[in-house]
Amino acid sequence: MWELKIADILREVLAAGAARDWDRMIELSQELEDLARSQKAILDPGADEFPGDGHPDANPG
Repeated sequence: MWELKIADILREVLAAGAARDWDRMIELSQELEDLARSQKAILDPGADEFPGDGHPDANPG
């Protein structure tokens, strides 16, 4: 159900942006980043071993 969580976060980002609530936008971006990391850990368990996309030959920069 991560898709629904993303949709909820993006709706809140739009509302916070319209209200110029920068603190809330920062909180929401952190939530989105945490969600992305949790999904990446589920989908690519070796991703933390190497920078980039989880492959040792990837260019991290």
